Amino acid sequence: MSETFSAEWLALREPVDHRSRPAELVGRLAEWCARRSRLRVLDLGCGTGSNVRYLAPKLPAVQEWTLLDRDEALLARVEAPVGTSVRPLRGTLEAEGLAEVAGADAVTASALLDLVSDTWLGALADACEKGGCAALFALTYDGTFEWLDGGDPVDAAVRDAVNAHQRRDKGLGPALGPAAARRAEALFGERGYRTWLSASPWVLGPEDAALVRSLIEGWASAAAEQRPEEAARVRAWAERRRAGSTGQHSRLVVGHLDLLALPREG
Repeated sequence: MSETFSAEWLALREPVDHRSRPAELVGRLAEWCARRSRLRVLDLGCGTGSNVRYLAPKLPAVQEWTLLDRDEALLARVEAPVGTSVRPLRGTLEAEGLAEVAGADAVTASALLDLVSDTWLGALADACEKGGCAALFALTYDGTFEWLDGGDPVDAAVRDAVNAHQRRDKGLGPALGPAAARRAEALFGERGYRTWLSASPWVLGPEDAALVRSLIEGWASAAAEQRPEEAARVRAWAERRRAGSTGQHSRLVVGHLDLLALPREG
C-alpha cells in the first residue's frame, strides 16, 4: 500500500483515537477471548503500536501480538504495554498481512479499512473465516466531518472532494473510502459472522487545535489535488478554518465507525 503516515501524526492522533473507541465492542471481544488461555493477535498496519497499547490491557489471557507494518521506521518505535509479547513484522497487507491471519486468533486494525480495496477486504474476510478468527476494526472514516460552531459555505465542497480522493487507489486497487466499514460488515456477515457496528467519532475542541490544524492541512491538500480548478477556493477555506481552530467554542466532529466481527458459535 502506498499511503504513508509520519510518527508525529500518529502520536498526535493517538489520545483522541483512544478516547473515541466504543467500550462495548472491546468488552464483547474480551468475552470471546476469555475462552482462551493464550491469545494470538495480528495487528495490521500497526504504525508505532497504538492499537496494542489500547487493547492489550483490556483483553484477558496471555497475549502474543504480531505487529505488521511496511514502514521499518515506525516498527522501530513500537512501544507495547509491559508484559505483552510483541513480534514486529515488516511486510505488506497483500502478502504477509493475509498470510499471517492463519496463525492468529484475532485480527485487528485501526484507521485502515478506508484505505484498502474491496478485493483485499474480501480476501481478508476469507482468511479470517478459514482460521476462525475474530476481527476488530477501529476508527474507519465514514465520510463525515462537521464544525458545530457554525458552517462555512465551502465545507460541503471540501468534504465531497476529500471523500472522492479517499477512493483513489492506495496501492491495493480503488480504495473503499467512507464505504469501508459497512462493506466490511457485509462481507463478514456473508461468511456467517456476528457483527456489531458502532460510531466512534472524534469530537475535537480547542484543546485539540494541533490535530484540527493538521486535519485542515490534509483535507485542503487532498481537495485541491482532487479538484485542482478549486485550489484557490480551497486554500481560502483552509485559512478561514485554521484561524478559527483555537476559538473557545471551536468544535469539530469527524465521523468514524468501529466494527467487531465474531465467528458463528460452534
